[in-house]
Amino acid sequence: MPLTASFSDVRRDLSTIADKVMTDHVQITVFRNNKPAFKIVPIDVPAEDKGYLALADEVDADYHDVFEALAHES
Repeated sequence: MPLTASFSDVRRDLSTIADKVMTDHVQITVFRNNKPAFKIVPIDVPAEDKGYLALADEVDADYHDVFEALAHES
């Protein structure tokens, strides 16, 4: 069954929707005014690049709280 979301759902929950696309490797069609507007699709990552992504995930996990604090500073 194809996954869909409304434009307002995407505005409200983009982070959650993006996580679903990336972890479950699914496409989500976004509707605006009851018409398909665009799709959010996962990017196929070449095997040789997966090492870099794992390293980036590790850095993010270690310093997530620091990145969050910096993002919310004025």
